[in-house]
Amino acid sequence: MRRSAGTWSTSRSPSIGSRNRFRTSSERAAMAAVVMVQPQERARLGGHEVREVLDRYDIGKVSEARVFDRGSSKSPKVRIRSLNGEYLLKRCAPGQDDPVRIALRHDFQLSLQEDGYPSAAIIRSRDGESFVQRGSRIYELFEFVGGRRFNRSPLQARQAGYEMARMHDHFRSWSGAVPSGSGFHAKTGVADAMQQLPVRLCPDDPHRRRGMTTICKSLAALFEDAHARIEALGHSDAIRTVLHGDWHPGNVLYDGNDICAVLDFDSIHHGSRVADLANGLLQFTMQIGDLDDVDHWPDSLELPLLASIRAGYDEGTFEPLEENEMAMIPWLMIEALIVESIAPIAARGRFGSIPGDRFLRHIERQIGWIRPRVDELVAQMGASS
Repeated sequence: MRRSAGTWSTSRSPSIGSRNRFRTSSERAAMAAVVMVQPQERARLGGHEVREVLDRYDIGKVSEARVFDRGSSKSPKVRIRSLNGEYLLKRCAPGQDDPVRIALRHDFQLSLQEDGYPSAAIIRSRDGESFVQRGSRIYELFEFVGGRRFNRSPLQARQAGYEMARMHDHFRSWSGAVPSGSGFHAKTGVADAMQQLPVRLCPDDPHRRRGMTTICKSLAALFEDAHARIEALGHSDAIRTVLHGDWHPGNVLYDGNDICAVLDFDSIHHGSRVADLANGLLQFTMQIGDLDDVDHWPDSLELPLLASIRAGYDEGTFEPLEENEMAMIPWLMIEALIVESIAPIAARGRFGSIPGDRFLRHIERQIGWIRPRVDELVAQMGASS
C-alpha cells in the first residue's frame, strides 16, 4: 500500500538497524568500491554510510557496489548488485531533501509505477517506507534501469511526446496534495534578476559589464514580451495537470525506440501541460556543441523532431493540443531559455562549466533564431510525421 504523505513527520528519523549484512570479506571488498576516487566537485557516499542505509532493505547479499557519477554532482549515487537484482542508491541533494516533499513526490511515482508507467521502481525499506532517513540526510533506492540515451531519431522523439502525454493524462484527475513550486512561466522578478547579473558576471571589467548590461536588458524585455503574448493566447485557461518539470534527454532512457524509464521527478509541480511540453520540445530539439566552444553552438532547433514529439503527444493523450496551445509553444520556449539560465548563473557565475556571460550571449542568439520563425515552428509542429 502506498504510504500517505500525511503520515510522515519531519521530526521522525528512522533508526539504522544494528544488523549488518556485510559480514564476509567479499562483501566488505564489494563495498570498498564506494570510496573510489571521484572528481572533487562531486559529493560522494562513504562505504560505511552505504552499508548502514542498505541494512534497512531486503535486497539480498550484496556482491558489488560502484560509484555511479551521473546526474547532479550534489546527489551522489551508487550502483548496487545483489542476490535479488540491481539497484541504484541515491542520497538526495541539499535543498531537495525535504521529507514531506519527497513523500509527496513518491506518491506520484508510485501511482505511475502501479499503472505500469515506464519508470525506475522505488524499493521500499523493511519497515515499508519509500525512503530512509539517516540523521538529516535522505536516501532513495530504485531498481536499476540500464537503458540507452536519446539518439535524436524521429521515432524516439515521438515516444518522448507520447510518454509525456500519458503522464499528463494520468494526473489530470489527481486529488491529492502536490509539491509546492511553479514552472518558468510563473516566475516573477526576472527583470530584477537580470539587472543584477552584469555586476555578478563582470565585477572588475567595466567594458564587459556594459556589454552584458545591454544583453541582460534585452533578455528581460524579450521575457516580458513573450510572457504577454502567452497570456494573450489564453494561458490562464490552458489545461492544467501535474508536470514532470524537467523533461529532457538526460531524464529519459530507451530500449530500442521505446522508453523504458522516465527519471528524476524532483521538479514535479502543478501547471499547464503546454509549458511542460514546450520545455521538453526545446530540450529535445536544441543542438549543443563542444562545451569549450559555446560561441559556435548552432542557434537552430531540429525542426523534424518538433513534429515527431508533437505527434507523439497527441497520440498519447485523450485531449489533443488545441490551436492556441500550439501557438504558445515558441513563446514558452523563449521564456524557458531565459528563466532556466538565470538561477545557476546568478548563483555561480556559470552555466555548468560555461562562463555565464558567454552562455547568455548564446541564449540571446537562440531567441534571435526563434522569434522570426514563430509561425514556421507552429506549422512544423502541425505537420504530419
